[in-house]
Amino acid sequence: MVTARIFQSPIIFISCFIICNCFTTEDLDTDLRYIKICNMTSPISQRTLNEVLINKKLAKAESNNFKCFLHCLFTKYGWMDEDGGFLVHDIKKTLEEADIEIASLEYILYKCTALESIDRCERSFAFTECFWSKMSQVQPEQDELFYKIEGVNMKR
Repeated sequence: MVTARIFQSPIIFISCFIICNCFTTEDLDTDLRYIKICNMTSPISQRTLNEVLINKKLAKAESNNFKCFLHCLFTKYGWMDEDGGFLVHDIKKTLEEADIEIASLEYILYKCTALESIDRCERSFAFTECFWSKMSQVQPEQDELFYKIEGVNMKR
């Protein structure tokens, strides 16, 4: 069973690219509880979880258990219903509450939730892949803005 420390809400689980507000003990406890619950119904290894969280390596984690583990997490956080339908309003609300300022957020959510698959586990996995892909296209632009100080582009 996975007992790794996890992050606040599915935002970090899904994206692992966002610097959110301070984490509270309650947030971490909730995350860990959800991970334990989901790992009981769709067991994944700690190594798989670490690969996904730390390295964003989904390809190695394409087992059906992992896909269903994602569905379970999304359900617990209120991002999906039991049948695999996305609760876009709730996803958007969560991302906005985390102070994510992405002009194309609605477009990204539309693209990543408009999936052909009817399998709830597959939809969870496809959403995660799409979301990370789209966000990696947006994120470098935001990083460049962060490093521009008074018109000078700082070298990283």
